[in-house]
Amino acid sequence: MTSISLSTHHGTAPRGVAPGARLGLLARIFERLLLWQERAAQRHALASLDDRLLKDVGLTRAQALTEAGKPFWRR
Repeated sequence: MTSISLSTHHGTAPRGVAPGARLGLLARIFERLLLWQERAAQRHALASLDDRLLKDVGLTRAQALTEAGKPFWRR
């Protein structure tokens, strides 16, 4: 029985792409997802602080709610 391979790269990176580039891209995507998850968690925690704790960190309720209301992908 004859085996036919449809892959033109045979386990190598495409021409002009460094061998570790795919792994690097996946790592950057994963890091970005983790950053977004952490940012969302921090904003949720900020929104749940009481006024005394907000005062301790130097924020007003309005500032905390403004920050907490931002989408996770925005700084």
